[in-house]
Amino acid sequence: MKRRSKNKTNERYVIPSLDRAVRVLGMLADHERGLSLADMARASDIPKSTLFRILVTLRKHHCVTTDLDGRTFRLGSHLWELGNAFADQTDLFRVSKGYMERLADQCGETVFLSKLEDGEVVYLRRMESPKSITVVKKLEPRVPAHCTATGVALMAWLASEEVDDILDSHGMEAYNEATITDRPALKQRLREARERKYAVVDGEYNSDLLCVAAPVLDHNRRPCAALTVAMLSSQADSQARIDDVGQAVRETAQRLSHELGGNERATNNHS
Repeated sequence: MKRRSKNKTNERYVIPSLDRAVRVLGMLADHERGLSLADMARASDIPKSTLFRILVTLRKHHCVTTDLDGRTFRLGSHLWELGNAFADQTDLFRVSKGYMERLADQCGETVFLSKLEDGEVVYLRRMESPKSITVVKKLEPRVPAHCTATGVALMAWLASEEVDDILDSHGMEAYNEATITDRPALKQRLREARERKYAVVDGEYNSDLLCVAAPVLDHNRRPCAALTVAMLSSQADSQARIDDVGQAVRETAQRLSHELGGNERATNNHS
């Protein structure tokens, strides 16, 4: 999982020990089989003695756990409890489930719920269809906005200045030959996505996937989330198929927006 730290946090207020602890959790999240203290020391610039103290503290609070030999560290159960608390406290997470289930059944594909966080797309929930292609399950939990359908759908409903801030902070990295890295071209794509109320991106981040996404709007007509249908590019074999999925995603996102007190009227101009 590729993580960036290009945000506007004032470093003067960052607590170094807490910052390192979060980085340690991020490393463990990337390795299902766990990591040893030596592994983490090699993969980071954190001294081994400091890493050990961080791990002991995290283990005290059940944020990490170890194997029986005490040498391999993994994420602990308290993080699961925190995640469940987040879901319980979020209306979006609770309300979206039924909409995602129906959309997955209608399209026969995997559906994702996501949001923008610090200028990147964060995937919150996945809903499978019995017909879903297994490879779609491998979407990373945090991805760039400029070359994903989810990011385009969300940015299309932001003010142009907000979009510029995201691009200035994160850039427009090319992940393959299909990735759009020209800012005016992206702005045109945002205008088109806003007009039809959904975005389509084919293979610009993950070359195997075509994704269709539509924004979920809050009561201020701002994008609080997006619904995304992901499918293999090879399975999206006609424009009619893409249009059908786009209409289904758009209509589902609009109904979810309505339940959350939002609507789909756009007011921003991307110039």
